[in-house]
Amino acid sequence: MTTPRRTWLGPLASVAPLLIVLAAWQLASAAGALPKAVLPALTDVAKALAALIGSGEIFPHTLASLARAGIGLAVAVVVGIALGIAMARMRVVRLAFEPFLLLIYPVPKPALIPLFMIWLGIGDFSKIAVIALGCLLPVVTAAFNGARSVDEVLLWSARARGVSERRLLWRVVLPATLPQIATGVRTALAISIIILVSSEFLSSQEGLGYLISSYGGVGADDSMLAVVIYLAAIGYALDRLYLAALRRFMSWHAFAH
Repeated sequence: MTTPRRTWLGPLASVAPLLIVLAAWQLASAAGALPKAVLPALTDVAKALAALIGSGEIFPHTLASLARAGIGLAVAVVVGIALGIAMARMRVVRLAFEPFLLLIYPVPKPALIPLFMIWLGIGDFSKIAVIALGCLLPVVTAAFNGARSVDEVLLWSARARGVSERRLLWRVVLPATLPQIATGVRTALAISIIILVSSEFLSSQEGLGYLISSYGGVGADDSMLAVVIYLAAIGYALDRLYLAALRRFMSWHAFAH
């Protein structure tokens, strides 16, 4: 039986390194060892974050950023799963798309943002498109590897029972591939936040990346860091919520923390 003490020790141990860093940051600032020009005090950043939240200024920017990241990620998940499984099951599809994926894979996706803006304009469409492209690759890779590793015995058994190739995809291949797809989507979730902020740095009038760039441009380092920490907290919360959902709906598979 798990004791209350052990129940609390797990979460505490996971956040202890972060708490130590934050305490060291504040102590160094208070002692004058960390000048404000280098890094504002933690208390100043906390006050700036409280002001942004209290005034409600940060919330429209949060919604704008989450909408862009969410749409781009959703497109990547739908297209990536379909393309990855098709590449694994049909050689002609793999031959057609694999060279392009291998070509794009090593390219830093933020480097493509200016090009997408030339092609698609400086509005949300170009930002969503580059987010979708960046998130597509881990999803395709996960779906492809998962579909390729499906146990042949399962496929043979289903065919022997008269399952058609179309139903085989839905009843055997996709369920067997889901754990790897879920891991690929988790990676894509983090990538969506990274590319989102990079795209909002370059051309945007709203969004968390725009706020970071704006405050940094006028020397409001405490507010800039406040938005960075707020964004990091959102990314962490989204990852935890995603993991919790996976453990609830895919309890038969163990996922890493």
